[in-house]
Amino acid sequence: MSVTIDVHHHILPDFFWRETNDSAHPVGGIAPPVWDEASALAFMDDAGIDVAITSISTPGVHVGDDARARRLARRCNELSASLIQRWPDRFGGFAALPLPDVDGALAELAYADDVLNLDGVVLFSNANGVYLGNDRFEPLFEELEQRRAVVFVHPTASLRRRISWGCRIRLSTSPPTPHVRLRR
Repeated sequence: MSVTIDVHHHILPDFFWRETNDSAHPVGGIAPPVWDEASALAFMDDAGIDVAITSISTPGVHVGDDARARRLARRCNELSASLIQRWPDRFGGFAALPLPDVDGALAELAYADDVLNLDGVVLFSNANGVYLGNDRFEPLFEELEQRRAVVFVHPTASLRRRISWGCRIRLSTSPPTPHVRLRR
C-alpha cells in the first residue's frame, strides 16, 4: 500500500492574506482562491493526497514589523495545530517563524515544538532580503539542530535582483515536486 504525502501544502487563511498581501498587487502576481479547511480537504481527496503537511506561502509572516510578525506566526501555527487536532490522519504542519527577527523566531520555535507539537518549520530562502546563510541566523540554526527539527526550505524571490558583480539572477519558475510516495 502506498501513501501520498503532500509536503508543500500551503494554507492561506484570510487573516494571513489580509496581513501580507494587497489585492491590487498580490504576492506572485495572482490572487489565490479563498482558502478554508473544507476546500483543502476536498482538494486533497480529488488529488489523491492522503496527508498534507501545511505551511504558509510567500512572503512569510514578516512584512516589516517584528511584533506584528510574531502575532501572525502564532496565529498561523495555532491554525496548523488545530487542523492536526481535528484531522490527525490527514494533516501535519510546518511552523511559521517571524524571520528575520531571530529572537521572535526562537520563541516561536519553542512554542511550535514544545506546545503545539508541529512537525518542523518552514524557512524561506530569504527573509526580507536576509538570506539563510547570514550569520545573524546562527542562533536559530543551532537551536534547530539541537532540537533535531525538520526544516523545509521554501524558495522566495530575492529583493535584490542583481548580485554584486552585476549579473542578473534567473529565478526558476518551475514548480517543485510536492508529493512523496511512501510504501508501507
